Amino acid sequence: MFATLSKRRSSAAKIAGMSAVGMLAGAAAVAALMSAPAASASPGDDKPVSLLGTWTGERQVISSANGFFEGPVSLQVTEQQDRTFKGLTRYVTSGGVRVEKTVVGAFTPHRSVMAGSNDEGVYTFELVHRDVLEYCYTEHGGDASVTSCGKLVRNHR
Repeated sequence: MFATLSKRRSSAAKIAGMSAVGMLAGAAAVAALMSAPAASASPGDDKPVSLLGTWTGERQVISSANGFFEGPVSLQVTEQQDRTFKGLTRYVTSGGVRVEKTVVGAFTPHRSVMAGSNDEGVYTFELVHRDVLEYCYTEHGGDASVTSCGKLVRNHR
């Protein structure tokens, strides 16, 4: 039965101009999205949460030009109005250069979608706890493509 199903998928993929591997990868991605846990916000919990403050953590980075590296990162959210925010990210490149960039972002009423950007790339965020923010960042163009992900913890000083 599996062989018959695989042949049917392979034939359908050829008709659509896709390889069977590409079709299976797409199906796996859809299955992963469908099985992902629901957002942590409860129904009716649409009050904006404050992101103000300094969040620090570590990030793992892959760059098409510089390979893999890790390092500290911080996000200082300095302004917030309802579900929009603005702040600064600070990190060190693989070459040891300190970088500070403005980031702006927004989130949906139930915080199930959180996004942001700077002048070169885009962020996705997930508030996993009131004081824990996970993120990924992607940037492409210029000399290299870069993707990084990390976990930030809000500092209470």
